[in-house]
Amino acid sequence: MSSLIPGLEQLRTIVDQRLGGPDLDMWEEITWEHAHGIVSRPLAEVIRDLSVDLLTLQQTLPSLPSQEAVGWARVNARLTFLLAYTLGSAGDRRGSRHWWGSARRAATQAGDPEFIAAAYAFEAIQALYEHRPLNVVLSRTKTALDLTADRPGRAAVTALGSRAHALALMGDHAGAYANLAEQVKVFAMLPDSVTGNTMSAEGWSESRLLHARSLVLTLIGAPSAPAAQREALDSYPAGRNRQAAQIRLHQAASAVREGDVTDGLNCAITIVKSIEPSRMTQFVLHVAHGVADAAPAGHKAQRAITEYREYLALTAAGKDT
Repeated sequence: MSSLIPGLEQLRTIVDQRLGGPDLDMWEEITWEHAHGIVSRPLAEVIRDLSVDLLTLQQTLPSLPSQEAVGWARVNARLTFLLAYTLGSAGDRRGSRHWWGSARRAATQAGDPEFIAAAYAFEAIQALYEHRPLNVVLSRTKTALDLTADRPGRAAVTALGSRAHALALMGDHAGAYANLAEQVKVFAMLPDSVTGNTMSAEGWSESRLLHARSLVLTLIGAPSAPAAQREALDSYPAGRNRQAAQIRLHQAASAVREGDVTDGLNCAITIVKSIEPSRMTQFVLHVAHGVADAAPAGHKAQRAITEYREYLALTAAGKDT
């Protein structure tokens, strides 16, 4: 609960202004904590707290000292980016789409090409999970890569993974493999401060790299998919249940594709049920739907597939299943 008393946040803002605040270092720490909260907390709580902090910042920005303008613009861009990302993760497609536009504009005001590119790249990921047109995804990834100008960073490595995913869906397997290979090269050039950040939405660890590979190879139906799935699953630290669940769903999809439809669907249901409703994400539900999509055409287990899709629909609606 952000406040027990209505208007308390506005009161604190007035007090801060009279005390000569707010403090930039404190707000950078707040932003850092939100980036970690996306990974570990229920998304509804993160959205609520992020929204309150972002609103407070907007009310405060006009009175901030000009000598710290760049730092405050970056905090504003980071908070806006995180809200767009969290809304998309929670399944608010319309809200996320509009907030990504705000995130790009906020990043432009901060004057950071890498951050602008990251907004395009991460929107591309969510666009894939939101069933937006693939040409939108490819447009976002192209813009992100053009902005990075061959500089290694999380924007470039994210965009390459998104493009590999999109190309796999389009049946361009050679293009998907090429982008995965390029992603590995870019990842190898990332600084330790990025690859070592395993518990934040602002990090890009090896687990993300292996996750992207597992997903793309699963979509392609590559013989190497099971090995990639095991490697990705083993890379996640304790506590990353949502991310690990997606890899286990990749495994279920591979089983279904090979004809083991009923057992694969039952396994997927168990995986989805293992995630608390408050911690469910659009990413998990999307991959769960992909398990049914992997079934061979005309398979005799059509009734089981229909019931599975109905279960996922109830889960997405937040009903007791």
